[in-house]
Amino acid sequence: MQRPATTGTAPGRPPNLFGMDREELASSLAPSTGRAFHASQVFHWMYSRLRTDLQEMTDLPAELRRELAERFRVGWPEVKEVRRSSDGSKKYVLVLEDGGEIEAVYMLYGERVTLCLSSQIGCPLACVFCLTGTMGQVRNLTPGEILGQIAVMARDNALAGTSYRVVFMGMGEPLLNVDAVMRAFRVMIDRKGFRLSPRRVTLSTAGLVPGIERLGRERPRPRLAISLGASRDEQRDNLMPINRKYDLKALIDACRRFPLGPREKVTFEYCLIDGVNDSHEDAARIARFTRGLRAKVNVIPYNEAGVAEFRTPSVERAEGFRDALLARGVTATIRWSKGRDVGAACGQLVTAVGRP
Repeated sequence: MQRPATTGTAPGRPPNLFGMDREELASSLAPSTGRAFHASQVFHWMYSRLRTDLQEMTDLPAELRRELAERFRVGWPEVKEVRRSSDGSKKYVLVLEDGGEIEAVYMLYGERVTLCLSSQIGCPLACVFCLTGTMGQVRNLTPGEILGQIAVMARDNALAGTSYRVVFMGMGEPLLNVDAVMRAFRVMIDRKGFRLSPRRVTLSTAGLVPGIERLGRERPRPRLAISLGASRDEQRDNLMPINRKYDLKALIDACRRFPLGPREKVTFEYCLIDGVNDSHEDAARIARFTRGLRAKVNVIPYNEAGVAEFRTPSVERAEGFRDALLARGVTATIRWSKGRDVGAACGQLVTAVGRP
């Protein structure tokens, strides 16, 4: 059951500057600074240099720093717990100002870093293979709560000034919170913000067709990934109830209309469940409905999460499914999830606060 959304802001505290884009920040600081470049300096300190103490922003006049510190604050989510995986990944349990909790994941692939972000507390879509769906939707996250996940993990892992990827594949359906996600995205790619290339940010959706169309109109925008889950409607209706509203034809048609860049592809994330959706017939159907579409398939072996009587496929079964796709001309890879031993893998994110 969907629950009413709240703002996530604790009453009686000074306004939080963190999460504001350039225009919002300039408007909020104008009565104090009167100069646009001062807002640009604060923006740079918050996002590029990851400072939360306004008094430490030393290229601002001392008197201005004191005034800003009296009137505003720079607040991030609080780290409640960090669970470290044997594969080098880390799951962060974060507490928000209203007491809500979310999870975010730092993933290490060799020397490559990917940060997995949440966009909601819980999720209303109730995909059968995903533990987050058992929570229902508690509320959407604010831009600051989304960006705060990056800030916490970037500072803890010394990522400032380095290259890393961001994926919206954590708790929640990002296209149900697209306004906040896109506001956060603009700070991510700002040259004085987190300085990420748009190509290094991916948004994954369960298949909200209007949201996909909205995303396609954004310039710039994140890359698009689709959580596919099944190769036929009857099965997808059961595994991913959103399919009852936007079936596979509507979803694939939306992907065909999506305006891709010159070297861009739509990514299909296929949760492979042993004995459920892992047949060569499934692979053949995927190949048929993606024919002519610039796409790739990430085969993601199911991560056991205790929400259904599903099993993780064997390595041989996963490789056989990938090979069946490759044999039919589909670009396909297997993506074994990181952090499975600490509940940080795909489909395993859930918090105690906000459970139904």
